[in-house]
Amino acid sequence: MDLDPIAQATADDPHPVYSVLREEHPVHYVADRDLWVLSRHEDVLAAIRDPESFSSADGVVPSGFKPEQPTLIALDPPDHTQMRKAVMRAFTPRRMDAMAERVRGFAEDLFGALEKNATEDTTVDAFEGFTDPLPIYVMAELLGVDAAQRPMFKRCGDAIVYSSGADPETLFAAQRELTDYLQTVFEARKREPRDDLISLLLTSSEEGRALADDELLGLCFLLLVAGTETTTSALGNAMLLLERHRDARRRLIEDPALIPSAAEEILRFDSPVQGLSRVTTRDVPIHGHLIPKGARVHLLYAAANRDPRIFDEPDRFDVERSPNNHLAFGFGIHFCLGASLARLELRVGIETLLSRAPDYALDLEGLDRLPSDTNRGFARLPTRLHLSR
Repeated sequence: MDLDPIAQATADDPHPVYSVLREEHPVHYVADRDLWVLSRHEDVLAAIRDPESFSSADGVVPSGFKPEQPTLIALDPPDHTQMRKAVMRAFTPRRMDAMAERVRGFAEDLFGALEKNATEDTTVDAFEGFTDPLPIYVMAELLGVDAAQRPMFKRCGDAIVYSSGADPETLFAAQRELTDYLQTVFEARKREPRDDLISLLLTSSEEGRALADDELLGLCFLLLVAGTETTTSALGNAMLLLERHRDARRRLIEDPALIPSAAEEILRFDSPVQGLSRVTTRDVPIHGHLIPKGARVHLLYAAANRDPRIFDEPDRFDVERSPNNHLAFGFGIHFCLGASLARLELRVGIETLLSRAPDYALDLEGLDRLPSDTNRGFARLPTRLHLSR
């Protein structure tokens, strides 16, 4: 059995490999990638909690890619502490809750457009029409992107988010176009602030300092990539899980109050982020192995989220699971900044889907997996909506 976990992100079921890693090889070295892998919940959590030994400063993906701009996800304390304090004021639960009606509005509008193209005999692509645009439109709204610029924002965003295997010139052109646009927005907000995230973070307050332009640009790109594609993937994973678990779908239709706990179980059971990496700053002994200083270590969240030491019957999809201490959003100082918003979008997406098309059916043969080393989701979701007209 090939125990390279990176190759599993696009597999139909990666968990047989993850289980062998977790139970038999909790510290595993993938020679072809020069990558160490941790897969047990306690070990992944310990590494996340120890940024002095497991650094994020050299990038957090297996390839070692690191963005040019200062980016929160690729900083260690004290730089991380200072920037996170400055940024946290824009992501309070109250501020995210205030987005609820806008998120519902986007979801209803997108699903309405999807319905117009649906018939009993044809499929529509729920990725193209619903799960992909919803998080991007929400993020554009949060940042303060003008409505007329949303098509550009989505076009450039898609080019950046789904860049695996893409023409480098196309990717560079999208990055440059979006950078130029955002810098224009920064200057406009400095002159005339609005009630949006960019305006807030360009000003200082008792809650935090103003971000420099390069810091804010790095944050915008992080939000575009980490804050949209992961939610898109979670929504697609939700559609597949509720396709395969019709009893769970029926329970959510009959009792929508279960949707919040179902969303958490979706995040645990089929995590949109399979794992992120760190680089060791010292030799780290663990389970009889010595991970050397300077090694890249992949923290396999998805395997940790099915660890039987933490979760009862971890391979059972249980929409009422409690407690549910999954690591889908990370933990500690690098806990996902936009977790409240992502949870809101996932809940609203499920609510909209089940209220508008409770009998939807995915074409399982036509699904296309997202090409990614770290994220698990779909790039195509052919769906029969089976609408009641």
